[in-house]
Amino acid sequence: MTSKRSRYDVVVAGGRVAGSATAMLLARLGHDVVVMDQASFLSDTISTHSIARSGVVQLQRRPGHQAGHVPCAR
Repeated sequence: MTSKRSRYDVVVAGGRVAGSATAMLLARLGHDVVVMDQASFLSDTISTHSIARSGVVQLQRRPGHQAGHVPCAR
C-alpha cells in the first residue's frame, strides 16, 4: 500500500514484531502512524515471534488492556 500523505504523528522504523505492535498500539490511541521497513514482505528473514516477560508486563499496563486478551492485527 502506498500512501500520498507527507505528515504523520509517528513514524515506526521496522515492521516486524516489535514495530508492528508499537504501531498498532499508537494507532489505537488515536495517532496517525506509518510503518517503514526496508524488507519487502513476505521475506525469509528469521524473526523471534516472542515477547520477553518484561514486554508482556508493559503490554498489560497499556491503556485499554483486557486481562487474558492479546490483540491480533489482521
